[in-house]
Amino acid sequence: MYHASKIKFGAVTNLTDARYAAAVYADWIGFRLDPAHPRYVDPAKAKEIIDWISGSSIVAELGNLLPTDMQAALEVLQIDTVQVSSQDAADAWKTAGYTVILEGVGNADYTLSAETMDGKHLLDITGYSLEELQSLKGNPPFAIQINGGDETGPGLRDFADVDEMLALFELEE
Repeated sequence: MYHASKIKFGAVTNLTDARYAAAVYADWIGFRLDPAHPRYVDPAKAKEIIDWISGSSIVAELGNLLPTDMQAALEVLQIDTVQVSSQDAADAWKTAGYTVILEGVGNADYTLSAETMDGKHLLDITGYSLEELQSLKGNPPFAIQINGGDETGPGLRDFADVDEMLALFELEE
């Protein structure tokens, strides 16, 4: 399965989402390690989930946290990519040697919420309808992000809506 855009699953809080993301060849899987965020995952739980997956790069989603707040934890988790929500945090993490995704940067080419990764756009498509996403088919962004969801029971989650979104970004054979 090849896609026109790179894929990031963000705000993952459970193994079901992480394994699904790895199975669809997501390029990145993100964990909210910022305790102020509603989808916060304790680094120990993130480590348990990370140990069960392979193939995708792991992203620490940190809000405005700086290297002084989280660098030791990221070294233990072996994470070298961070997603932050301010230019100051982005600059600090770049200086510390991390790959940085900066949240909330607009782009006139895209009407959906865009983020940048070293000048390349990552578009959060979570919550958008298939009709809204159809407009991107001819001009896909560098990368898309879909946020994780909640399980209906241990190991149970319906991914039909996510499958439909990802199908819009599949390359024609």
